[in-house]
Amino acid sequence: MQTIENDISSNDFWSSHKRSLFTIVLFIVIFFVARAFIQPINDHDYTTAVDSVQSFLNGKSPYAPGHFNMPPWSIFFLVPLAYQPIQSWLALNIALFVAINFELGKPSALLLLVHPIFITLFAAANPEWLVVGSGLWLLYRTEKGVGRGMAWLLLACKPQTTFILLVIDGWKAYRERDWIAFALAAVGAIGSTILFPQFFERISDTSQFVWSVSALPNIGVIGCAAVTAFILLVRRNRLDDGRTLGLLLAPIWSPYMLEYSCTALLFTMRGAGWLRTSLYLVLSIGLAALFWRDFHVAEATGILGMTLLAAILAPGLPKKDLAAEESDVWAFSQRTDSDLLRAKAAQVNQGKGEMVSSQEAKVSGDKTDE
Repeated sequence: MQTIENDISSNDFWSSHKRSLFTIVLFIVIFFVARAFIQPINDHDYTTAVDSVQSFLNGKSPYAPGHFNMPPWSIFFLVPLAYQPIQSWLALNIALFVAINFELGKPSALLLLVHPIFITLFAAANPEWLVVGSGLWLLYRTEKGVGRGMAWLLLACKPQTTFILLVIDGWKAYRERDWIAFALAAVGAIGSTILFPQFFERISDTSQFVWSVSALPNIGVIGCAAVTAFILLVRRNRLDDGRTLGLLLAPIWSPYMLEYSCTALLFTMRGAGWLRTSLYLVLSIGLAALFWRDFHVAEATGILGMTLLAAILAPGLPKKDLAAEESDVWAFSQRTDSDLLRAKAAQVNQGKGEMVSSQEAKVSGDKTDE
């Protein structure tokens, strides 16, 4: 009996954690394969980040080398990668993208590895997805408390990508009275900004933000309002998915974004399935071919089209359904294995009960004969 109960407990653990364990193995395999074969295209953003982190480790301001525009708290998340080569940064971007989209979505999301937006992320060697991807994963896996506060800090490392999502989730956290998340995020953000106030000098230099693929600098407030109305209309039955809505509206209202800043758009498509994901990929490649041919000319039009496509095609599934979604074969095998073991345990218990009852009846009969 004890053996059967142990089998049930072991099977329940495997059933509950199979997807997570598989995701960990997938992440490790993808990282080492990518690390072995990947070849960088450009190292400017990588060099900027590494120089700033190493400046911090040498007791100086991370803004001393110049060109580093991420918020002060971001430096602490990048410290573990301070002395890693660019190949490790790129491999981490790829492995995180695969693992996060697989665990929180469907295998079809892996098609987005060849999406034009993700290719620009790879080409730029920017740490965008290292912080935003990790923040999204943590936000969806830990609903409240320390995990949520840490997720906010990670996401706020790229505020131009996540500011609307943070407002929406912050309002939700306020209604839930999640003061721990607010306290952790506030201490991390305010404390690091006090340490490195040079951040404000960096972002006050407007000459570095003269061009953007986001809609606001290109079509103005009225145009953005019209696009927002369209997005709300097409997602009227999915508005309860506020986080996805926040990611979709960022390329509309952000004052400054580059192509790779829109990687979070791809995350909204993680649960779309093979048909919609394939359609989104093909149409996005067409938009890139039409509008990304010339440098700093019409890229914003391409991003706007990709954003609207995502608004139309991205599902509005709640997090619990996306995180738990597995193939029918896996789900069936989990149910049948658990049910079979429980049935065996029930049969043993029933047999023991019948044996005890029979023995009691026999003893009672013997006493009556006496």
